[in-house]
Amino acid sequence: MSAAVAKSLAESRRCQAALLATMDFVEEVAPNCWQVRPNATSTAPLRAQLVDGFLELSGAFSPASPASRWELLKANASLAGMAKFSSAPNRGLRLQAEIPLQVEDNLALRLAQARKAFAAALVPAISQQEHAPAAADEVAPPDLPRLCEEAGWQCSSRRPDRCAVPLASGRGAHTALITAQAGTVQVCTELASWDSLSVTCREGLATLLLSANARLRLARAVVAEDENGGAAQLEVVFEAPATAAEVRCALEALSVGADVCAPLAEIMQPEAAAELFLAIQGDPRDREDSQQRTERKI
Repeated sequence: MSAAVAKSLAESRRCQAALLATMDFVEEVAPNCWQVRPNATSTAPLRAQLVDGFLELSGAFSPASPASRWELLKANASLAGMAKFSSAPNRGLRLQAEIPLQVEDNLALRLAQARKAFAAALVPAISQQEHAPAAADEVAPPDLPRLCEEAGWQCSSRRPDRCAVPLASGRGAHTALITAQAGTVQVCTELASWDSLSVTCREGLATLLLSANARLRLARAVVAEDENGGAAQLEVVFEAPATAAEVRCALEALSVGADVCAPLAEIMQPEAAAELFLAIQGDPRDREDSQQRTERKI
C-alpha cells in the first residue's frame, strides 16, 4: 500500500469516527462520502464529504420566507460553527462548512459545533431562543502573536488579542486582522468597500460572493453595512480556543480567497458591470420568480 493510499484511508477513518461521535445518523454512501442527520428533528439529510484535506458538510437551504442573497451574505457573519450560506449547483442555496483535517485534535469538536449551527439554521420550527448559541465556556484569552508565530506567519501587534498579518497575495496588498473577543477568534480581510451601492450592484456582488462561498475552502464572504457605507470581507471564525494549525489554515484560505475575490468585488461596483454580470449569469430574482411560477403550475 502506497503512502498516499494509507494517508487517505486514515483520513477517511478519522472523518467517519468524528461523524459517528457527533451525528445521530451516519451512512457511508460512497468512498469518503456520508449521508448524515444532525439530530432527530432534521427534515433532510446532510452530505459529509472528504475533499482536498477538508471534511465538508453541506445541506440544501430553503428558507420558510424569501430571503435576498444580500441579506444572506449579511447573515453569514452571525453563523457559528464555521458555517456559511452559498450558492448550490442547481442555482439554489445551501448551507455548508469545511473543517480542515490538519486540525487533528479539534476535528470532532469543530464538527459538533457545525452540527449545532446547521440544526439551528435548517430547522425553522425551532424558536429563535433555541437558535441562540450557548454561552461560551470561560477560556483564557489567546496570545494571538504567539499563535501566528507558531503558525509560521509574521504579524504586527501591540495587544495580545489583536494583530495584523500581511497575506501571501499575488494581486495586491491584503492584510488579515486577527481578533479575539466574545469566545471567538476571527481572521478577516477586506475585499472592497463603498459609500453607497445600488440595488443592481448588490445583486451582482451577492451572486458573485455566494458563488465564491461554494468554492472557497474554510473562508466565507460576508458584507457589513452602517450609516457610513459598507464593505465586503472574507473571514474565518473559530469558537475559542483556536490552534496554531487552524490559524495557519485560515490565513492560507484568506490569501487564496483575496487573490480571487478582491478584483471581482471591485469590478462589481459600477452599475454597468453589475448589469452585464447579471445578464450573463441570470438575475437571481428572475430565476426565483420563474421557479415560483413553475411550482404554481405544477
